[in-house]
Amino acid sequence: METQTVQRELEQRHRTAMTIVVGFIVLDALLLAIAYFTAERLTRLGDPSIIMALWIGILLCGLGAFILRRTRFATMRLKDVAALRGASGLVKSLQQTTIQVAVLGGAVGVMGFGWAMLTRDWTNMLRAAGVSVVVLVYCFPFRSAWERVVRMLAPPDSPTS
Repeated sequence: METQTVQRELEQRHRTAMTIVVGFIVLDALLLAIAYFTAERLTRLGDPSIIMALWIGILLCGLGAFILRRTRFATMRLKDVAALRGASGLVKSLQQTTIQVAVLGGAVGVMGFGWAMLTRDWTNMLRAAGVSVVVLVYCFPFRSAWERVVRMLAPPDSPTS
């Protein structure tokens, strides 16, 4: 019975994380389309210091997403989470980390849209969308991987597993 509860929770949390990641990918496509059709029609350029700050923010969020995922999905950390919180806590940690990395990917897309609007060049959004999609694909939650992690790391005699 307890295994079925964990499996149900895993399915629900995985579905939520996957919906958020796919939603950010759709947001990137939408922002890219808007930038393509409207960027050249803007009448004035933005402040160069703001444009540079957006570019630096895009780079930092892109790199930060990779670092965050690598540290939060480290095997030793996941073993500790499983030992302290059981299978339910492990699945919750997988979901939260995936959502946090996806939010960083979405932030890259939004900053890229601002960058494109300030420079009146839609290809800047294309570059940022590329970085965003790489981050979002990198954090895409594969259910089989989540199930394998829970099976390998969750303690079998845990009251929450």
